[in-house]
Amino acid sequence: MPPETEVRRHQRWIDPREYARHEARRGRRFAFTHLAPARTALVVIDMVPFFVSGNPYCRGIVPDIDRLADALRAAGGTVAWVLPAAGQRTPVRDEFFGPEVAETYRTSGGTGPLSQRLWPEADGLSR
Repeated sequence: MPPETEVRRHQRWIDPREYARHEARRGRRFAFTHLAPARTALVVIDMVPFFVSGNPYCRGIVPDIDRLADALRAAGGTVAWVLPAAGQRTPVRDEFFGPEVAETYRTSGGTGPLSQRLWPEADGLSR
């Protein structure tokens, strides 16, 4: 567990042993020492109400996503939003999930303009 004095926005934490493993393997902590914003993309996966509303971890990282997206855009980078597709209901999905859950997953990405399909309580998600 992390030291009690460490401030965290959510429950994810990287153990120092993992950093040491990477440093031993490549001679430094991070794979990239710098990023070229024009050649950099932030790919944000499934930040839609279906997933975020019931998950405190997802809600906890929204401010970080906003901050990163705003900074990357300002520096000339790209922000890509990946949303669940509205696929077809199939007998296999109905059997695996049950008809009600299969339909919920099928429509989890919503419909309409992108800005209306993303988590609504984030400031920078729909820009």
